[in-house]
Amino acid sequence: MKICFDARMMGAGHTRGIGRYIEEILKAMIIVAPENEFTIIARTSEHALKNHDCIKTIIADIPWYSAKEQIRLPQVLESVDCDLVHFPHWNIPLAYRKPFVVTIHDLLLKHQSMSSKVSLKSWPLRLVKKAGYGVALNYAVRGSRKIIVPTEFVKRDLLSFYSDIEEKVSVTGEGLSILPKICSLKLDYNYLLYVGSAYPHKRVEDLLSAWSVLMNEYKNLYLLIAGEMDEFMQRINILAKDMLLDRVVFKGRVSDQELADLYHGALGFVFPSSFEGFGHPPLEALAHDCPVICSDAGPMKEVLGDDGVIYFKTGEVNGMINAVKTVVDNQIEYKNKVLAVKNKLENRFSWERVAQKTLDIYKQAL
Repeated sequence: MKICFDARMMGAGHTRGIGRYIEEILKAMIIVAPENEFTIIARTSEHALKNHDCIKTIIADIPWYSAKEQIRLPQVLESVDCDLVHFPHWNIPLAYRKPFVVTIHDLLLKHQSMSSKVSLKSWPLRLVKKAGYGVALNYAVRGSRKIIVPTEFVKRDLLSFYSDIEEKVSVTGEGLSILPKICSLKLDYNYLLYVGSAYPHKRVEDLLSAWSVLMNEYKNLYLLIAGEMDEFMQRINILAKDMLLDRVVFKGRVSDQELADLYHGALGFVFPSSFEGFGHPPLEALAHDCPVICSDAGPMKEVLGDDGVIYFKTGEVNGMINAVKTVVDNQIEYKNKVLAVKNKLENRFSWERVAQKTLDIYKQAL
C-alpha cells in the first residue's frame, strides 16, 4: 500500500498526545510492514523520520486549525501518489475528497467546548471556533472511509452523536511509550506528582484544593506539577499563591528523561481529569513504579484496570484526599501492587499491535 500520513503534529513537545501518537505509530508501522510506502507531511525537517527507506517526507509548514490548512494542504495532498491518507486528528481540509482514514482521540469539545485555548479568545471568536469544530468533526465522521478510536469509551461516545456509523468505527487501543531508563537521580524529598496541561477539564484546581488539606497533614510531602507554563498553567500558579499553599513546585515542561525520573521517585501520581479519550500519563506512571490516584472519568478504568490504582469520583475533592491518604499511608502495599502489574503493561499496550490493527483498517478502507 501507498499511505500518506498527515504528520504535521509530529513532536511530543509541541502537541504531546497526538504528536507522540503519530511518532510511535509510524515507527511501529515501519517495523511491522516495511513493504509499504509511506509519505509523511511534516511541518519541519526536525520532525521528519530519518534513515527509513520506506518513508518519504514532504515539508509543508502549514499550521493546524488555520485557513492555510484548508487551502494549501489539499494542494499538497493532491501531489502525493498514495492509495489513502491517514489524518491523526479531525482537522481535515473540507476540500479534500480522496479516500482517507481519521483517528478521533476524544470528543472533548462536544462536551466541554471551552476546555481549550479557545476559552482565552473573545466571545465572537469562541462562537466561530465552536461552529468550525462542528463542521470539521462532521466532515471527518461522514467523509472518512474508516474511523479509528483509542478506547471503547470513545467509540460509545462517538456513536451517541452518530448512531449510524458503527460499522466504520474501530478501536485500536494505544501503546505505551518507552521513556529513557531511570537515572536514579532522586529528589531529596517525598512528593506527589501531576503531569499534563492545566486546561479546565484537567481539574488541576481540584488538586490544589485537595493539597490545601493534605499539606497540613503531611508536613514533609511536596506537590510537583509538570506541564508547559502556558496561560492555563500560569493561572494555576497564581491560584496556588493566592491560596497560600506550601511546597507546590511547578516544573514546567520536562524532558522524557526528567519525566521518567519524576514518575519513578513519586509516592503517587494524581490525575483528577474530568474527561479523557485514553489517558497516557497515569499509564506511564504505572510503568515507572508509581501508584496512581485517578478520577473515574471516561475510559480510565478501561485503560488502567485496578492493580496499583485507586479511584475517586470525578470532581469530589474529599474523595481525592482520602485516596491520596490511602496510598501515602500504605506505600509499600501500593508499590508492590504496581510492581506486580508493570511487566504486563508493555505487552498489553504495544505500539506494534496498534500499528498492525491500523494497517488492517487501511486495507478494509480500500
